[in-house]
Amino acid sequence: MRRFFIDRQAIAGSRAFLAGTDAHHLLRVLRLKTGDEVELFDGSGMVYQAKIEGGDLHRVELAVLAASDTPPDRLAIHLGQAMLKGKKMDLVVQKCTELGVRAIHPLLSTHTKNPAPGPEKLARWQRIIQESCKQCNQPWPPTCHPARSFAEVLAAGEGCDLRLICWEQPEAPPLRSVVNSLAIPRSIMVLIGPEGGFSTEEIAQARAAGFLAVGLGRRILRAETAAIAVIALLQYIFNDLD
Repeated sequence: MRRFFIDRQAIAGSRAFLAGTDAHHLLRVLRLKTGDEVELFDGSGMVYQAKIEGGDLHRVELAVLAASDTPPDRLAIHLGQAMLKGKKMDLVVQKCTELGVRAIHPLLSTHTKNPAPGPEKLARWQRIIQESCKQCNQPWPPTCHPARSFAEVLAAGEGCDLRLICWEQPEAPPLRSVVNSLAIPRSIMVLIGPEGGFSTEEIAQARAAGFLAVGLGRRILRAETAAIAVIALLQYIFNDLD
């Protein structure tokens, strides 16, 4: 079944509507017609079964047939990802959305090569998040924050039960050995560095803020691969893939 994001203000009782590009995509690209059924997500866990009742390329009217409330994942993972070059950040946003992260915190670090993203880039990431949620049936899209400094992202993790920073140096203990003896957290902030990794000063700063430095073994992963691998590993370790 085709899925669409919908503004909660566009749903009133048993009536709903899609406007603008969504209306055009539904009628012209997908060639859906009156009587066809679709799923609607409003970004708050609510999923609606709806039937097309009519409209045009500017506005499509729908009848809401049923609604269900999906609770968020038990484990809330916040990803602090240092800005990456090219379309690598797009990949991280897409795949970590599919994996169900609660929030994405782009950060600027010592070895970051890219400038802070502007409104156009943030809007692009939001579109990627919505498309990923539609494709993988994820009713809870992550919050994608504007890029902030390393210190600001450290501060954003203060409310998390577990705070981790990935470090590629040999002295960093393996992820599993660090978290294996810990109680199952409700929330995690994990920081992934840029192509050049975090500086030793940033590692020290993170440790002082309560972050545990962890490694991923002898392999040096690309930054975008590390983000995907770490999120999946944390979900596996803390039994959040059921």
